[in-house]
Amino acid sequence: MKTRLILCVLLVVLARPAISDWVEPNPEFVLARLKVSNRDPFLYWPNYFPDNPPWHHDFPDADEYLISLLHELTGVRVTSRSFKVVPLDSAEVFKYPFAYLSEPGFLVLNDKEIANLGEYIRRGGFIMVDDFRGKGFLRGGPEELDVLRYYLKRAVPERELFRLDISHPIFHAFYNVDTLDMKPPYELPSPPQFWGMSDDNGNLQLVANYNNDVGDFWKYLDWGDKPLGDSSRAVRLGMNYVIYALTH
Repeated sequence: MKTRLILCVLLVVLARPAISDWVEPNPEFVLARLKVSNRDPFLYWPNYFPDNPPWHHDFPDADEYLISLLHELTGVRVTSRSFKVVPLDSAEVFKYPFAYLSEPGFLVLNDKEIANLGEYIRRGGFIMVDDFRGKGFLRGGPEELDVLRYYLKRAVPERELFRLDISHPIFHAFYNVDTLDMKPPYELPSPPQFWGMSDDNGNLQLVANYNNDVGDFWKYLDWGDKPLGDSSRAVRLGMNYVIYALTH
């Protein structure tokens, strides 16, 4: 199975220039990249100014690759443009059952965004949170898991974040992920952890890739500069997240 996945990923990478030509008359999935209010990040990434705020990191490459891999590896019906930016403070966010939140350590959500975040979760939406890390990685920065926990607690005070382990069904929803012990795509002071939040029935509604950047693995899949084992594991995680969200 692992060899077959790696071969499929390589075929997707090699075939990427033709991916935009595929046609799906009845798409059933669109990935919503959440546009949110962020604190100023350009002290850390001055070359990103002004067009790449934290919520936008790895867009559109990571989103495009996730959709392309869904097309190649699963039966989910998508088009090559089955991803879009959706403001969290808009009513439009409730149209999309799967949302991608990048860099939650930079969140400074306003009241409307907090209210919509809570409503989105209570209505059954699923959020993948990615690309954040512990205190000290960015000079003077906060513990970014605490930032995420703070805003989630304001949005859905009745819910709690908890640490996930390999036994959770999300890691076996489509592929059997063999281990959560993986190296992040760049140097971090602590190993990756996976956190979640469930509804009242125990179904996961949020998965957070802490001390990790799964989208970076997708974004640079065709560069060949990341370990193949961790890159293929990141692909499996992405497929599992979507399939789990669509079936629970």
